[in-house]
Amino acid sequence: MTFTGFANLALRLRFATQIRYTLPMPAMKTPRLILISGPPGVGKSTLSRALAQKLQATHLDKDCIDEPFSPGDRGTRYTRIIEPKVLTATLSLAELNLRVGHAVLLDVPWTHIQLNTPSWTRKIKALAKKTRSKLFVIECFLTESEHRTRLKKRGYLRDKVRISDTGWKKFKKSDRLSERNPLPHFTIDMGASRESCVKQALTFLSR
Repeated sequence: MTFTGFANLALRLRFATQIRYTLPMPAMKTPRLILISGPPGVGKSTLSRALAQKLQATHLDKDCIDEPFSPGDRGTRYTRIIEPKVLTATLSLAELNLRVGHAVLLDVPWTHIQLNTPSWTRKIKALAKKTRSKLFVIECFLTESEHRTRLKKRGYLRDKVRISDTGWKKFKKSDRLSERNPLPHFTIDMGASRESCVKQALTFLSR
């Protein structure tokens, strides 16, 4: 190719680049930041997966980040050192997705975390504000007997200490099972059918 040919090609590429960057961008819908809250074992992940599929949303499951750093252990060291870092990483990943317009489902036992450390509530609100997202909170719960039964059935290593009578009492206190999320929220009894729970959640999220 001659020098003139290169020059003409360069001009065409420059013109094409200018056109590409001056085309109007489509307006982005307001992204949704959805907290799926409630204690371990009530069915948050099952609901989150179903909603993520229906909404084409990003599903961030805290357990998936937890396990490589603290497999099967949610003790004092985990709560003091590891969990704050995992939560920070989870919110950072949520921000990346929200900024490009994706709905995000945060599958985290938020209730006791926020009640024990109110600064997390402020961080969640700040995340919604700076990404111009609409915040939704769904609180999942079960009756005590159904909750214990499900923990036994799923058979996770980290649940063993919660199944005995003594362990259950400690779990009820540490995870504040009788309390609800401090943010405005919609409650779902996860003892209902999967289809019913998903329908209730979708109705709430359509508001």
